[in-house]
Amino acid sequence: MSFTEAEAGFVEQRFEFLDIVRTRYPTYPLTIHEILEQTTRPVQSTLVDRLNGLTTAEAEEIAELMGNGLGVVHIVPRTFEFPERGQEHPLLAFAERLRQITPIGSPIEHPMEAHPDALARFGQRDGTLKIYDLPIESGSDRYREQAETNEMFDGHNDGLGFAGLIKTVMFTLDSPPLVGGYTFFQNLVSIAPAIAAEDDEAFKALFLPDAITAIRPRGKGAIKVVAPVFFIGRDGIPQTFFRISTGEYQIQWKHHDGLNRARSLLERLARPFAPRSEFVHLVRPGETVVIDNQHVIHGRTPFVNPIEGPGRVLARKWFVPNESDSEYRHVPVVDVDRRWSRYFPEQFSANRLTGEWHYDQELDENVPAEQT
Repeated sequence: MSFTEAEAGFVEQRFEFLDIVRTRYPTYPLTIHEILEQTTRPVQSTLVDRLNGLTTAEAEEIAELMGNGLGVVHIVPRTFEFPERGQEHPLLAFAERLRQITPIGSPIEHPMEAHPDALARFGQRDGTLKIYDLPIESGSDRYREQAETNEMFDGHNDGLGFAGLIKTVMFTLDSPPLVGGYTFFQNLVSIAPAIAAEDDEAFKALFLPDAITAIRPRGKGAIKVVAPVFFIGRDGIPQTFFRISTGEYQIQWKHHDGLNRARSLLERLARPFAPRSEFVHLVRPGETVVIDNQHVIHGRTPFVNPIEGPGRVLARKWFVPNESDSEYRHVPVVDVDRRWSRYFPEQFSANRLTGEWHYDQELDENVPAEQT
């Protein structure tokens, strides 16, 4: 399948993408076979005294692990003081201290932090979004995000509809499940050189502007996002946009022989405990994970909650590159470096990168929220 002139220009970004990735991950795998021969492993952990009392030495160690590893760090505090209702969650103090050492980005406020069910269940807001199994009546057609279930949540980046600007994701375990609930990770950006070395056609196809389409079909967050799988983001940083169909999420791929081969590999690597993946099982309140969301996808295995108690509850916070990016958006594209997005000015137009858009199932298109 040949590329149009615009597509050929757009996918030229792959050369810069590779140069940056090879520098960031100097021990990147050289072949796909090398990737598939590797086993899964636990995320590297670091012990700290308290989340809300991070020392300079502790913060520097976490920053070093983020910079030299595969973009995921597991933090285990010796003590964890659960906040009283209405008090700020310790995760925020932890993040603020870490921001002084390494560029994780600026925290944003998610609208769902004020969800009525969460307020009724957990009391006043503590500055984080609570992730838990939201109960619904049997047979109800009420929409739940996949994260609001105890079911399998396949590999994905956080922030569908946020233009690819969720730089860092953090979550802290507030309360554990009875069994299950492993979180797994795969750094897709770091395996790009191996794909490029063995199958250049597949590698190029991953940069097509409409390589993948992700649809959240209903609910307040309904959106249809069309994007490349690999791209140079607005700030000149290699990024990935990737999801596997799970729950009500619908994932569609452009028909292209090379892209089909790339998809097969990436979906294999995005499964729980896949080759070269990492995992963590959060069981102690206070355990925290920091994720480079622009390079790393993550997912969660099913879990079972105890009969009594709150069950599995995570406190989550998102971080964007700059404070100026913190205004909430819900848009149908990712923010690609202007040198490349200019090849598709309509798809990546400025008005499609800001504001709130909503997916209309009947029209099969996104419309500005004020029109819905």
